[in-house]
Amino acid sequence: RFLMNTDKYDELINNKQFLAETFDGLMNHKMIKIEKNYVETEIEINKTHLQPFGLVHGGVYSAMAESAISYAATISQEGMWAGVNNNTDFIASATEGVLLLKAQPIKSGKRSQLWQAEIFNNNKLCARSTVRLTNLNNK
Repeated sequence: RFLMNTDKYDELINNKQFLAETFDGLMNHKMIKIEKNYVETEIEINKTHLQPFGLVHGGVYSAMAESAISYAATISQEGMWAGVNNNTDFIASATEGVLLLKAQPIKSGKRSQLWQAEIFNNNKLCARSTVRLTNLNNK
């Protein structure tokens, strides 16, 4: 059975910001805009985001999408939503600057949602993620 600290959940929803002590805080993931059926986030690239060849690690794009979309899904529809599938295509590499994510739902249901995110660096599309989520409150 899944248990979540409801104080932290309320803090997340009310402040519309990632929690500093979570993986998002570790990645320096920042919320830019979040509203029903839309989210924008960003990460300023630093050395910790790079793989050994100096490119942003693919896991950064995947984690960025899953986190942003999970938060937005929870804002958009009743329930507590968590990703159950994340498919990220890497289109172009990035080495510095800011990663900007924009995401919106493709389909929203009572038990599952499907969202798509695009991640840009200097207006260049670097990655596209599709994330399927399930409602943890739905039994």
